[in-house]
Amino acid sequence: MLTLGFLLFQSQCVLGQTDQPQSSLQAANAAVNQAFNAVSAAEGAGANVTNLMNQLNNAASLLAQAENAYRTGDNSTVFKDASAVVPITEQVTAEAQTAKETALASRKNAFWSTITITIVSAVVFVAALFLVWRLLKRVYFKGLMEAKPEVANQ
Repeated sequence: MLTLGFLLFQSQCVLGQTDQPQSSLQAANAAVNQAFNAVSAAEGAGANVTNLMNQLNNAASLLAQAENAYRTGDNSTVFKDASAVVPITEQVTAEAQTAKETALASRKNAFWSTITITIVSAVVFVAALFLVWRLLKRVYFKGLMEAKPEVANQ
C-alpha cells in the first residue's frame, strides 16, 4: 500500500512537471491577450499606440518561439521565453491604460475648449452685429434729419 502510494505520488510530480510548460504558455498567452485588449482600448480612446504595438509584437514573437519550443519538447526555452513575455505584457498593459486615460482627458479638454470657444465666438458675433446695427441706425436717422423736404409741383 505504501509502495503504491509512493508510485502515485511520483506520477503526480511527473504530471505536474509536464503541465508546467503548458501552464506557463497559457499564462503568457493570457497576458498577451490582456495587453492586446488594453492597447485596443487605448487606440479606441485616441491614444498613439505605435510604440505599444511594437512592444506587443515583440512579446507575441517571444510567445510564438515558446510555443514552437513546447512543440519540440525544449522546456528550458519554453520557460525562458514564456517568462520573458509576462513582464513585457505587464508593462504594455500599464502604459496602454495610462495612454488611454491621457487620451480621454485630452478629448474631454478639447470638448470643453470647443464649447467655450463656440460660446465666446457667438457672444462676440452678436455684440458686433448689435454695434453695427446701432451705427447704421444712427447714420440712417442723421441722414433723415438732414434731408430737406421738397414740394412737388403738380
